[in-house]
Amino acid sequence: MIKVDRKENPTFNKYSDNIVKESLKTDFNKKCYLCEEVTRHFEVEHFYPQKYYPYLKNEYSNLFYCCQKCNKIKPKNINTNSDNEILNCCEVDVEKYIKLKLNILECKIEIIKVDSIKNLDTQIDNTITILDRIYNGTDSKSNSCEDLKNEIVEIISEFQKKLEQYQKSKLKRAISKDIQRDLDIKSSYLTFKRWIIRDNKSLNQEFKKYIID
Repeated sequence: MIKVDRKENPTFNKYSDNIVKESLKTDFNKKCYLCEEVTRHFEVEHFYPQKYYPYLKNEYSNLFYCCQKCNKIKPKNINTNSDNEILNCCEVDVEKYIKLKLNILECKIEIIKVDSIKNLDTQIDNTITILDRIYNGTDSKSNSCEDLKNEIVEIISEFQKKLEQYQKSKLKRAISKDIQRDLDIKSSYLTFKRWIIRDNKSLNQEFKKYIID
């Protein structure tokens, strides 16, 4: 989950209005806020469900860009009370608390708690649970996680190849430009890429300035 800085401030009557969809596309860079897939097939999701918070039904700050798969997989009781609330990526830099790592050998996504803070600890744990459900299919009847993992494997493996080429090559400039594009905020599965950089001392020195925290 990437930190989202909302810049749009649309005027609308209903959350289904086209201007809302276009504004969310811009603010979320066409990426699902949960799985980070770049997709045109999205739904306008209410972070706090409208059934429980009807007064937030048409509040732009409560509307999120979510792919259809994640919106179906996400439990309906999420964010209905303080015990099941997840981190709001428009308010919290989730990467400070959660690492995403591709484990190719075991064909799974590792979701690792890297820090905790008292007033957010329950939300951090709940976010890890829902990401495990989305990426690994834990406690979910959906098999969409397999297609998602296959895509992540393909994209992250290609990214890692570029990093290896960069480290071995004497002519680094062209490869560096390509890596910078992969680290752009509009890039898919950006959390995975950023943590690969952070976990490598030499790469972090080279590319940390392209990781916007």
